[in-house]
Amino acid sequence: MSSNEKILISANVLLYGFLTIFSFAYVDLNLTLSKNPQILAFVKTMQQLGYFHRPTATLIYLLLIISAFSFFIINLWLFYKSEVGLNYLKTSVIINTLILIFAYPFLSSDLFNYLFDAKIILKYHASPYTHRPLDFPTDEWLRFMRWVHRYSPYGPLWLTSSLIPAFLGFNKFILNFFTFKIFIGLFHLINAYLVYKILQKINPKLSLFGTAFYGLNPLFLIEGVVNAHNDVIIATSLLAAVYFLIIKRSLLSVSALVLGALVKYISIIVLPLVLVQITFKKVIKIENTILLILLSMGLFTFFFSSFRITVPFVSSGATQVQFQPWYLFWTIPLIALLRYRQMIVLAVFLSFGALLRYVPFLLYGDWSHPGTTSFMTLVTFIPLILSLTIVLLRRKFNS
Repeated sequence: MSSNEKILISANVLLYGFLTIFSFAYVDLNLTLSKNPQILAFVKTMQQLGYFHRPTATLIYLLLIISAFSFFIINLWLFYKSEVGLNYLKTSVIINTLILIFAYPFLSSDLFNYLFDAKIILKYHASPYTHRPLDFPTDEWLRFMRWVHRYSPYGPLWLTSSLIPAFLGFNKFILNFFTFKIFIGLFHLINAYLVYKILQKINPKLSLFGTAFYGLNPLFLIEGVVNAHNDVIIATSLLAAVYFLIIKRSLLSVSALVLGALVKYISIIVLPLVLVQITFKKVIKIENTILLILLSMGLFTFFFSSFRITVPFVSSGATQVQFQPWYLFWTIPLIALLRYRQMIVLAVFLSFGALLRYVPFLLYGDWSHPGTTSFMTLVTFIPLILSLTIVLLRRKFNS
């Protein structure tokens, strides 16, 4: 590894190390992570920043996100110019993941619901489909839980697999916390590996760039490793299905989608496209199928986030679902497999805008402050408009 690559690694460590420290500013005030006096003092100091100096904390968040995406773009440029290599890529992805496993999920409470769903099974010997956290009023975890009124919205494979980290946690909260973070963080590494293997097969020249685009993307590092959303596994399902298509393992490709659907049902919507590719593999190029999968998932995300729909595993009625940053796990990883620069530019801007959606929550402490909805709409669509403008202007000057 060259001296320049070592400097970049050090920058990675500093950036995401500081983000990890900052994440503890939002540890729930009712949650005690440790009885160690030094840790208690550290968390209390950080909570003072996050909860009682919100404008300052929000400014720090903005600076961190801007720095992370600036560094991300620099990395992409270096890979595009072939100035850094595979060793740097592997080291960066692994180190970032390891550091962020220790971060507190400061932008989401979903991880705690995963923990409690597993606890319902292991400790209370009940089903998360018929019992809610609220049904166990004496449980001490309820002090820092959110969404205690909901039944599990996840598929049976997720509940089954979540028992692995829960079992390894020995019913101790802090152990459960880290075993779940490690468990979900591993899928981020698996996804980066799958992107690399796929590109080695279909476009070797882009293998490092595409893997960096997924593995070093701050959106995926924060939503997948810090906040530990299980949507990272949906990306695994989609990428594995594509990989098995490429190596002509049709049954495994279909199985990957079915298994993904047993975590979250959305994977199943691309099954017809995979079956068409299997049937007409001599006529349809795999790149075209990837593009169709991307478009179908993109359209589904739009309609899923825009209308009142029935959500399986949640209720028999209509449920309002709005766009969430982690939904981009359903689409953007596929862009890493394509050679379209315009999509890369659009995806970078969209990833940045998605993380800006948290600003009102960090600033005010809730989502109900006037103007929050308008702000989130603007930071979602303005990056899209900017990216399209850049692409169009570049085309004009290059023509």
